Amino acid sequence: MNQVCSIPEHGVNVEFICLNQYCRDFRIFCFKCLQSEKHNSHMKDVHKLKDYGRLFDNKSNTVFEDFERNIEYVNTLFEWLRDEMFNNNHLSQEEFEDLSIEQLHDYLCSKLQMQSQKQSILGTINKNVDHLIQTLNNCISDLELSSLDSPGKKIKGELSTINYEVINSTEEQQINSIAFNFDSTVMVAGYESSKIKVFDFNDGELKINQEINLHKKSIYCLYHMKKTKEFISGSCDKSIIVFQYSDDQQWHLKQQLEEHQGGVNCLVVNREEDTIISGSDDTLIKIWIRENDYWTCHQTLIGHKNYISSISLNKTENQIISCSKHPQILIHQQETKSRIWVLLQTINVTTWGRRLCFITDSVFTFQAEKKEQLYVYELNPKTNFFQKTKNISVDIGTCKMKKRGCFWFFPQQFITEKSILVSKNECSVNLMLFNQDGQFIKKQSIDYCTSGVFGRMTDDGQYLITWDDISRGLQIRQLKQ
Repeated sequence: MNQVCSIPEHGVNVEFICLNQYCRDFRIFCFKCLQSEKHNSHMKDVHKLKDYGRLFDNKSNTVFEDFERNIEYVNTLFEWLRDEMFNNNHLSQEEFEDLSIEQLHDYLCSKLQMQSQKQSILGTINKNVDHLIQTLNNCISDLELSSLDSPGKKIKGELSTINYEVINSTEEQQINSIAFNFDSTVMVAGYESSKIKVFDFNDGELKINQEINLHKKSIYCLYHMKKTKEFISGSCDKSIIVFQYSDDQQWHLKQQLEEHQGGVNCLVVNREEDTIISGSDDTLIKIWIRENDYWTCHQTLIGHKNYISSISLNKTENQIISCSKHPQILIHQQETKSRIWVLLQTINVTTWGRRLCFITDSVFTFQAEKKEQLYVYELNPKTNFFQKTKNISVDIGTCKMKKRGCFWFFPQQFITEKSILVSKNECSVNLMLFNQDGQFIKKQSIDYCTSGVFGRMTDDGQYLITWDDISRGLQIRQLKQ
């Protein structure tokens, strides 16, 4: 590295690095700096710059070797415990019949006592395993946030400006929901009139490919699969339809899911795309699983007291947050062994909200109705429960139509690639950067002068597509940096 020392009068290239974690001096320095005794108190932590790679590789190898040994030891203990607990030690029929009444009594008492002891041990182990899993998830989230401090990610992730400018617009009837495929070349739009249109999307230009009329009422939500040529739609007609792209280059109905008793307001799909999570006017959340390419309802989650407005799945995909037109946020967690979702936490809020979103496993945001603050909830590592930690000021916009609610169908969206949170609030769409320090910084607010605005951002953060009831059309905005 031919870098000159940060002290101009030294005028020579740097040669040394300091790895003392408590050192407050500049960590990259030259021989003249060393002579000034700046790092004299911890010379054992001063090394040649050229040895950087070897130093960290050695430390990492030692840490991971210890980690691997611990994993092997835990596995050995689990195997031993399993063998001991599930060792039957049953008497044969002949041995059983040869026992006296007293011996038989003692044997049965011993077996029952052993059974109770096993259940108690398993309960204790499962509880501690759940705690360990949560701890590991927290550590993973912390590492993910810390990785944002690396020079490469910091340059990529922390945008100095966020400015989305209109590059195209077209008149359309009311669109409630928008979804994109994995590379944002296909856009699906769901209409208030109950129809669905499929467009080619290329550099901000739209070209219609197909119009579908299978739902009986308004389309409320859409999701385009990323791994397959399929998309799903949720409607006011209480149904979810799975569409598939066929050899005739048209989209056709593949399966219709009809267990909800109210309109389907929101849909979430996991990364493997074998689980759909839906929220409805019937106050229920349904978990649908794909088996042999056929969808069935696996579980129904209760607890909400009014129609569900938003749901979000965390990155580890073991927790669901949801809100409804009732001042509560519910958090469900999936049990490791049974794969059943159970209610983990109920958060009471002063005002109900329409939108929430996981940012990381340990951070989520919630937009309360008609509030000029975005609420941030963070996981408390001591209690393993979420609690509100911040109120972020956000714009509410200027509504030209009085006495209107915020409207549904524009879910919060976190763009991981650019660390941008998209959050509609009344008449404004607020675009915020989640920086490497875990802070939300508002970068742009778009005032549509109406709460009747719906839309979505492409997963790469390049385009923001919206429909509003003042312009009566789609507006396509592109990121300008």
